[in-house]
Amino acid sequence: MFANWDSFFLLIGGAAGGLIGLLFIVVTLIRGGDTGTKLRGASVFMTPTVALLAMVLTLSAFATAPGIPRPAAGVIFSLCALTCLTFTGRALAMLITESVKSTHWSDVWGYGVAPFAASLGLAASAEAVWLSWSWAAFGIAASLVAMLLIAVRNAWDLVTWITAKGDSLSRPPD
Repeated sequence: MFANWDSFFLLIGGAAGGLIGLLFIVVTLIRGGDTGTKLRGASVFMTPTVALLAMVLTLSAFATAPGIPRPAAGVIFSLCALTCLTFTGRALAMLITESVKSTHWSDVWGYGVAPFAASLGLAASAEAVWLSWSWAAFGIAASLVAMLLIAVRNAWDLVTWITAKGDSLSRPPD
């Protein structure tokens, strides 16, 4: 679908897949604490991070799949962007309304604003598939790199917080 982009999408898709696996390992190490609080914390901090990584992996797979027509690619990328906007928008809303206690000013930006902005970029690039294929390819690639870097930042933040604080996802990293 994206001529000469195979190596790029294989690289970032592989990185996203590896990070998803590492986050699953981290989650299995968490135990104890109030289940309701942990689930709220996970829905704001862990789920959107895994969703970003899953979208990078999924869209990298679609981008390297041969023979997908342009209209189908536009629909696929648009649906994935809408899914990302849903996950990141929900997390941003919960952080802004303080449904989940944020312990550091950067949490709203790292877990809310930046992922939502990257998802908006992906949505705009997905819509550009019908207008300018070459522009859409660069826009999708830039959005996926942004999503991967944001997810790496957030995964690192989560892991260091969990390691420092112990067995709870009730609050975001410091």
